[in-house]
Amino acid sequence: MAWLIYVGGVVVLLAAGWWFMRNWGWSWLRNLILLEAAVVLLIPAHGTVAEAPPIPLLPLFVYQMVFEENGATPEVSASLVFSAGGAFAVMLVVGIVMLLMHRRKDRRMTESDQY
Repeated sequence: MAWLIYVGGVVVLLAAGWWFMRNWGWSWLRNLILLEAAVVLLIPAHGTVAEAPPIPLLPLFVYQMVFEENGATPEVSASLVFSAGGAFAVMLVVGIVMLLMHRRKDRRMTESDQY
């Protein structure tokens, strides 16, 4: 039940982010920010207790940084870095593919205008 409430809140947050950024000229930046936010807020991680249910990654990281004496555990920090890096890499590949498709489309339009 808690996960459903949390996921519902994240969906509302992401929808509000999309709503406020929908008129940006740089759609790739909007998509990158929204994907990064979705990944770090929705990826589950395991806390310090072995039998505990998974906890959302970013809130666990913030909790450990603020309330635990030694800071965030290496496992949680690594999960946060790799998930954010993976989302960035996915958006980088998507951006390159979109750029190549856009250039190909422009090239076809200029070739058809010559005839």
